[in-house]
Amino acid sequence: MWFSWRPRFLWKTLCPIYYADPFGLMVVMPRVVQPVPQEQVDAMPDYYPNITSETKHDDFGMLGGNIVAIDYGLPFKDAVRKQRMYYQGFSGIPATEFPR
Repeated sequence: MWFSWRPRFLWKTLCPIYYADPFGLMVVMPRVVQPVPQEQVDAMPDYYPNITSETKHDDFGMLGGNIVAIDYGLPFKDAVRKQRMYYQGFSGIPATEFPR
């Protein structure tokens, strides 16, 4: 999502990935400050297409004064395939931010 879809949709709420191995076993990100209160996570803007369906406060952290998603990967091949098809429907279109 970071390398392929973030540049296309201009998502601003993903924690940067410095390195990810091809198998998805190791991901290196900057250290974030946690926990982030659930109320702050709930107040984050929604994006369409959706970045992730998870909104647990454990999946977010503070980086440079901004809340970023740190757990936005997909664990299974089928989930990746479905999400890829979903994103391809919007390919080339910047994400639309919907404030709450």
